[in-house]
This record gives sequence, structure tokens and C-alpha cells, in this order.
Amino acid sequence: MKAQLQRGFTLIELMIVVAIIGILAAVAIPMYSDYTQRAKAGTGMAALASYKTAIAMCYQKSGVFNEDNCSTAGEDGIPAAIGADQVTGIRGATVASVEVTGTNGSGVETTTTVTGIIAELDATDIDDDYIVVNLTPTPTGGNMSWKVTCSDYDDAGNSRVDGCSGLAEVTALPAGGN
Repeated sequence: MKAQLQRGFTLIELMIVVAIIGILAAVAIPMYSDYTQRAKAGTGMAALASYKTAIAMCYQKSGVFNEDNCSTAGEDGIPAAIGADQVTGIRGATVASVEVTGTNGSGVETTTTVTGIIAELDATDIDDDYIVVNLTPTPTGGNMSWKVTCSDYDDAGNSRVDGCSGLAEVTALPAGGN
């Protein structure tokens, strides 16, 4: 009797390969989605550099930064508001002073004025909502330091935006901010 040569794969071998591919896909696809959203957030943050530079230059010239000086898009050498589809990575952005009403830890209602760059990035959070960032400048000597807060910041300190240090106070573009 002649021995038969085995050709191809057995059914169990094929099922094992399919199971391994399924497990890898289940892990890889969510991670890939997170990486692409982080890349979009990084692109949007880089696109905001013109605002940061303009605010810093205005501060250098005037020596003052507050809600009346160097804090309005389209004035004092600061670029106009950015609308949807004008800049890659940003759905809209402006420089403004916005009053935010909230409740402090003691349950007392407070009003805070946030002055700086408010932008809606083209990146989404885990709930598929667009991420809003607040870049708040603080004059330090002759320079500006920037505090970045994001709408996707969670209790564990996670955000898709690099350098995010807290939850954004302004979570939507102000009227007229495109």
C-alpha cells in the first residue's frame, strides 16, 4: 500500500488560525482608533500655534494680558476665528474671554472668566464627541506659559490631547467663534 502525502491544513488548524486573528483584531482595532484620534488631536494642537504666537507677541508689545488686551480674535494682531474646514485638525477656534458659571466644592455657585484660546479639534473622545480644548496663557516675566485643559480629561488623568492638565471649563465654542 502506498502512503498518501498530506496536503493542505486540517479543519482544526484553520479554526485555530481564525481564532488567533479574531483575538488580535479585537485588541488592535480599538487601539488603532485611539492612536488615530491622538494623531488628529496633535495636528489640531499644532495648528493652534499661530494663536499662541500672536498672543505672546501682543503681550510683548503691550505688556498687558487680560480680558481687554490681547484676548480677542481679529484684534491686536491676533488671527480671526477659524471656521470649520479652514485648517486641518480644527473644526473651529477663537480667542475670547468667556464667563463660566459652575458650582465649587462647597456647593456655592461661582462665575469664572476664562480668557484664551478655545478650540474644537477634529479628534473625538471615547464617546465620539469632538474634543474641546482651552489654552489659557499666564504671563510669567516676559514669557507666556500655557495651561491646556480638555473636554475629554477623565478622573484618572487620561486625555487624547498631549499635555492636557485638567477638564476644560469651556466645553463649546462661544457664539461667533465658528
